[in-house]
Amino acid sequence: MGYHRFRGESAPGDSIVPHLQPVRSPVSGLRMHRLHGTFPSFSPGGRFIAMNGDFLTSPGLMVIRSDGFKRWTLLKEPSAFYTAWSPTENGVIFSSIGPIFDSAKATVQIARVTFDPADLEGSKDEEVKTDMKVLTRADAGNNAFAACSPDGRYLVFRSGRSGHKNLYIVDAVEGETSGGGVRRLTEGRIDTMPVWSPDGQLIAFSSNRHDPSNPDVFSIYLVRPDGTGLRRVHVAGPPGSAEVGRERLNHVCFSPDSRWLLFTANLGAVTAEPVSLPNHFQPYGDLYACRLDGTGLTRLTYNAYENGTPTWHSGDDIHSLASVSLGPHVGEELRGQFDEPLWITCDI
Repeated sequence: MGYHRFRGESAPGDSIVPHLQPVRSPVSGLRMHRLHGTFPSFSPGGRFIAMNGDFLTSPGLMVIRSDGFKRWTLLKEPSAFYTAWSPTENGVIFSSIGPIFDSAKATVQIARVTFDPADLEGSKDEEVKTDMKVLTRADAGNNAFAACSPDGRYLVFRSGRSGHKNLYIVDAVEGETSGGGVRRLTEGRIDTMPVWSPDGQLIAFSSNRHDPSNPDVFSIYLVRPDGTGLRRVHVAGPPGSAEVGRERLNHVCFSPDSRWLLFTANLGAVTAEPVSLPNHFQPYGDLYACRLDGTGLTRLTYNAYENGTPTWHSGDDIHSLASVSLGPHVGEELRGQFDEPLWITCDI
């Protein structure tokens, strides 16, 4: 017999949800932490983590120290999702402003959020003064998931301005709203969630261009920033195999040396006992890694929930991660949100 236990917001007991909490990893040498937020990204050097809130209230844009002990709010309004730090400018984060996972025509814009890093020294939950510059036109459809080039000069992002979701490149400072140009990079049906390799040579993204009529299948593709060298990364099997046709690979990112890809995938198939995996939100909810040519596929997680939007710690500041939860219990009070309770019953 299985059951759900919910203590409520004001019930006695452990009602604090930590900003960052260690989680036991099934893979030796892999360190995992549970972050109370969405779309995390490490700052250059790894001292801070930018993140958004939940999708039920205004997500906003926040920064926490990478030991989880302090948090600052950069944006409360408007609604924001996705985060990407500038690798060269101190105190610059790019985010998407508008509704998440909407149509290609929905108004979503790329914003450049600037703040003074010296302000990240106050107490927890302190609001930090920011300047926000919108980089994309309001009439250009759904612009989201921006990633910065290693030299900090350009952004690659997903846009619906053509009627479909494709990738474009724009100046990371001027944008297209200040007279800067925008260059189209891909012409697929759904090309999305791009990321720039740390060496600047490649851009990885998810796409259904191999089966444009099916919005539920995605594979990883690589392309050079000049638009040449487009190729698919085959991880489930050889080209043309049935397994490859059913891939759903999303949320890709590069290792710091640009030699490995980390992503979410449905390659573990579906459990034969769904009752043992309640609240399985997505069929592509486990993390995998592989080389750029698809070899060396390694499964990193296995659990009942979606493991999405991974980020790779690329800095040398490991001390802050090692000290997670060694101090006072810092976090948010349990609010009692329960979106989809799956009540488990037993007949005798």
